[in-house]
Amino acid sequence: MKYPGLLITLCVSQISLFAQKFDQVWVVGNENQTFDTTYGGGILDFNFNPPKASYHYREQNMFTTNSSICDTAGDLLFYTNGCVIAGADDEVLENGDNINPGSSHTLWCVTYKDGYSGGIQSSLILPMPDTSNVFYLFHKRTLIFSNPLTVLSDYLYYSRVDMNDGNSKGSVTAKNIVVMSDTLALGEMVATKHANGKDWWLITSRKNSNTFYIFKFTRNGIVDTFQQTIGILPDTQSEGLGQMVFSPDGSKLYRTCRYKPVMVYSFDREAGLFTQFDTIHFEYGNQLIGEIGCAVSPNNRFLYLSCRKSLYQLDVSAPDISASQTKVAEWDGFANPFPTMFWQCQLGPDCKIYIVAGGDTRYYHVIHNPDDPGLACNVEQRGVNFQTPTGGSMPSFPNYRLGPINNPGVPCTATVSVSQPVLPIPDKRVWVYPNPAKDILSIDYQGIGDFGGQFLVFNAQGQTVRGVTLPSNQGVVQLSLIGLPDGVYWYSVPGLKAGKVLIQH
Repeated sequence: MKYPGLLITLCVSQISLFAQKFDQVWVVGNENQTFDTTYGGGILDFNFNPPKASYHYREQNMFTTNSSICDTAGDLLFYTNGCVIAGADDEVLENGDNINPGSSHTLWCVTYKDGYSGGIQSSLILPMPDTSNVFYLFHKRTLIFSNPLTVLSDYLYYSRVDMNDGNSKGSVTAKNIVVMSDTLALGEMVATKHANGKDWWLITSRKNSNTFYIFKFTRNGIVDTFQQTIGILPDTQSEGLGQMVFSPDGSKLYRTCRYKPVMVYSFDREAGLFTQFDTIHFEYGNQLIGEIGCAVSPNNRFLYLSCRKSLYQLDVSAPDISASQTKVAEWDGFANPFPTMFWQCQLGPDCKIYIVAGGDTRYYHVIHNPDDPGLACNVEQRGVNFQTPTGGSMPSFPNYRLGPINNPGVPCTATVSVSQPVLPIPDKRVWVYPNPAKDILSIDYQGIGDFGGQFLVFNAQGQTVRGVTLPSNQGVVQLSLIGLPDGVYWYSVPGLKAGKVLIQH
């Protein structure tokens, strides 16, 4: 290849232009009781490559309720532990106290100061469509009943944070506003973009139920609410121990719980409804049965199931998905002081999947190449080492980068720029069509120089997958796309122009 360094620069630059870095900083860890690095919290910062795990003192303890949001440049704006909403300086925002009011708040936030235990995926931050620096925090309140012992959520709230208000630090302009009152599942709240690429669908389920609430979130707030019953019932003893996740393209929702097959729901991003239900049976193996997390690879092909002692991969494009089950990692026995097994998963902005290694451990596991089959996905146990315990805490993020149906974009970038991007020179002398493309891509160019140039097509990992020479100063050249999987690709004429093209055969 003639221009390897320039190709990587173009790849990073273009991805930086189109990416939304709302999920660039993850806030984790326990509060500092002793003012040393035994406790005190941590930060996982994806503005560095590889992401930087560092000690960060804060008073707020992070537990299962955990959400954070950055601005479009990747700088932390605010976060919540389910008790308060705090800014990047760890000061509680104006009107940001007393989130999720009630007896559970008193127990976890005031008495024990542990952070709110609403279950994983019990809070989610979405940017308000068609606005700048206004965000909605959706969060669930938890109730505990002692006889018999029962845990449930009774309210879905929203709190609105305006970063344009409050002496530039932002303020909470609406708090604990009821969206839905019902007997709701513990956690299990996810979101995906509407087909228009700007509005959102917010989804959660009723307790121990196959009934879902589907909310449409626009610049006018929640404007539509649907209720849909589909599929099988989850295991009644597993609530709060599983995970729901959308595929990056928003077409599938996967739901896991103990003793049940994976539940798969096809989703219509235009209508906001589930259109089909299926299950994927898989073998747990000889292991402890407990929390079951899940994640989907950036290319939407591989489903990962984290099952305490084992981590599995399934190829959802295979004719027999169950038969494709592959164990890609098994707990190696490490404990310090607790076993570092596999639980909640989250796709990172760097196209790697991160997995909580258990309660008060100091580690995340990492799947470095989740788009690759089998052991080639490259699992590194304890690939992220924090200075303090994580508290079993990890934020949950939707795919903020998902675009409209006809131009979905890429959910993450394999390389993250840590310096000012070098932008390609704008040049309108190259036209690429059709877009979306099927089997043939046409490159119409003129005035690119007497010696012509090269037209290169590469995937999100920066790997060249097609190329053709532009032999003269001007002309029209056709490039075959046959054999390339459907998806979004980047193209460049080095030094002149770069862009992206959607391939749909």
